[in-house]
Amino acid sequence: MKRRRGFTLIELLVVIAIISILASMLFPVFSRAQGKGRQAACIANQKQITVAILMYAEDFDEMTPAGSANRLLWYEAIYPYTHNYQILYCPDRKDSGPGYGLNWLAANKNLGQFWDAATKILIGDVKPEYIRLPTNPGMGWPKAGQPDEWWINDPDNDLCLATDDNSYEGNGTVGTHNDGVIYGFADSHVKWVRERMLDQVESWDPEAK
Repeated sequence: MKRRRGFTLIELLVVIAIISILASMLFPVFSRAQGKGRQAACIANQKQITVAILMYAEDFDEMTPAGSANRLLWYEAIYPYTHNYQILYCPDRKDSGPGYGLNWLAANKNLGQFWDAATKILIGDVKPEYIRLPTNPGMGWPKAGQPDEWWINDPDNDLCLATDDNSYEGNGTVGTHNDGVIYGFADSHVKWVRERMLDQVESWDPEAK
């Protein structure tokens, strides 16, 4: 009877090397797939938020909610339409704080002022650390105090002229989702885009033609 020959050390090392190479090739694929999954979840969140803002406007003389202090802030205004604070957290930064903001120029605007609503940014990704918190937190907002100003603006803030530049690219970074950001528009559609591609007044100013 012929004896069965076992694997030699060299053969085992070759097999291990091949498996390691295949694994190193597949890990980026899995990582991108996970990123795409979080991106899809973010789109779903922003879709709900965008629709809620438009529903609020329909009920309040077609006025969008405010993005800064002295009025009912947009995240407070839409809560009766969502009953869900969790959709305000981006899946990529869900442990860091709220991850979406209202377009600085679209706050407290009449829907009739939006020229070509399909091109006008309403809501979008923002780094949680850019959200302005009050000097005296503990006002009920989960994890981060209750923000008193909460917006997004164009890269470099030369179009919106907001109090601070809350953009990704204007602060030397890229977007949170595959080098891009997700925006919700005034006609309720939501899409991924590279932030700089919409660095134009027609995207940010509701009345720009």
